[in-house]
Amino acid sequence: MANIKWTYEAIAREAKKYDTKQRFRSNNSSAYAAAKYRKIIDKVCSHMAPTRTSWTDKMLYEEAKKYQSKIAFKNGSNGAYQTAHKLALISQICSHMEPKWTYEKIKQAASQYKTIKELRANNNAAYKAAYRRGLINDVCSHMDRRTTNWTYEMILNEANQYTSRSEFSINSNAYQIAAKRGILDDVCSHMESQSISWTEGMILDEAISFDSRSEFKRLSPLAYAAAQRRGILDKACNHMDFKYKAWSDEEISQEAKKYHTRAEFRTGSSAYGVATTRGILDKVCSHMEYTERVNWTPEMLAREALKYSTRAEFYRTNNNAYSAARRLEILDKITEHLGYLNTYNTRDMVYIWHAENDIYKAGITSENLGDKRIYDVARDAGFTPKIVILENIGTERAIKIEKQILKLGNPVLFKQKFPGSSEFRHFTQDELGNAIEIIKTV
Repeated sequence: MANIKWTYEAIAREAKKYDTKQRFRSNNSSAYAAAKYRKIIDKVCSHMAPTRTSWTDKMLYEEAKKYQSKIAFKNGSNGAYQTAHKLALISQICSHMEPKWTYEKIKQAASQYKTIKELRANNNAAYKAAYRRGLINDVCSHMDRRTTNWTYEMILNEANQYTSRSEFSINSNAYQIAAKRGILDDVCSHMESQSISWTEGMILDEAISFDSRSEFKRLSPLAYAAAQRRGILDKACNHMDFKYKAWSDEEISQEAKKYHTRAEFRTGSSAYGVATTRGILDKVCSHMEYTERVNWTPEMLAREALKYSTRAEFYRTNNNAYSAARRLEILDKITEHLGYLNTYNTRDMVYIWHAENDIYKAGITSENLGDKRIYDVARDAGFTPKIVILENIGTERAIKIEKQILKLGNPVLFKQKFPGSSEFRHFTQDELGNAIEIIKTV
C-alpha cells in the first residue's frame, strides 16, 4: 500500500466516516496517529459521540452480548471491558463466552485416542491447542507409550512428522533414541530453526483469556513463565479477579490440620503466613511432626542415601539431606549405589544455548538425554532455544568446565526464580567465543 500524505483535509474527511474515536483508531490507525501528532484530534472528531460512557450494569450486560470472546470484547469495547473488571462483573457478563479450546475440551478430545500420534492425525486443532499451552503431557497421560524397536528409517519417518525439535522431543521417544545414536542432526535437518519467543504483547493477549492467576499458570504455563521472567506478571494479570481470604483463627486451625509438617503447610496454604503474623503458628501446628534441624556431615548423608533405591525417592523423602548433599557437592558420590549415573544421567555433556538478545544458558547434561534437558528448561522458562554448542567431554571435565564458563559474563537477574535460572548469563560476543573455546580445547 502506498504511503498517504495526511493533510488536514484528508484527515477530516477520514474522521467523518466514524462516530467514535475508538472506531476511528481501529479502522484507520495511521490517520488517527497523524491527527494526534498534529494536535487536531479533538477538532476533526468534534462531530463524534463522547467516548466516555457512564456504564450501568445493564448496559455492560448488553454490550458483552455482542461478543463471543473476551479478547473480541476488549478490542471492540475496551471502555466497557475495563469498567466490568473494575466492578467485578467480568465473569458474570462474559459467562456466555467460551474459548474454542478449554482445558476440559482438550482433555476430552485427547481421551478418545491411544497415542499422541493418533490425536495429532485425527484432531490436529486439539493437538495444537495442547501443544501451544504446554499441556501435552497432562492431557495425554493416559496414552500408550510402549517401547518401540526404532530403526533408522522409523526414526526418520517419525521426525518428518514434526516441524521443530521442541515438538519432536515432547511427542516422541524417538527423539531421545536419535540423540543417543548421534543421528539427531541428520533426522532433524528438515526442521525450521525457531526463534519465536513470548513478547510482552503476546503475553498480555494470552493472559486476557483467563480469570485468575492459577488458571493462567495451569492452562498456559509457557506464557505464565515468560511473564514471570520479564517481570510483567502483575501487569498481565491486572484484569483478573483477586480473591482475598479473610482467615479467622478457627479457620486457620482447621486448615492447619490438613498438613503433617510446617513445610507442607507453608507451601500449601496462605493461612500459614496469617498464622505467623498473628503469633498463633505454634498453637495451630502443635499436632505436626517436629523435624529437628540437622547439620548434615558427609558421613551422615552417605548413611541417609543408603535408605533409598532411587534419587527421586531420596529427593522426595528427605529433601533437606538431598539439598545438603548437592550443596557439599557429594550427591553423585553418595548415590553411586543407585545406578543413576550409569543408567540415566552421566552428566558428561556441556552445552550453551541462546535464549534471546545477549542472554545465554550454560550447563551440563548427559549423552543419554541428548538435548532434552535444554528444551525442557527452555520450555519452563518461556524461551525457544538455539543450541550454540553441545559436546561430550566426560563427567569430571564437564563439571569443571561448567564452573569455568559460569564465571564469564554477568548473571541474568530474573524477577522470578525457576529451574536453571542461576545458569543464565549476559555474554558479549567475545565472552561467548571464550566459553566455546574453553569447551573445544578440553
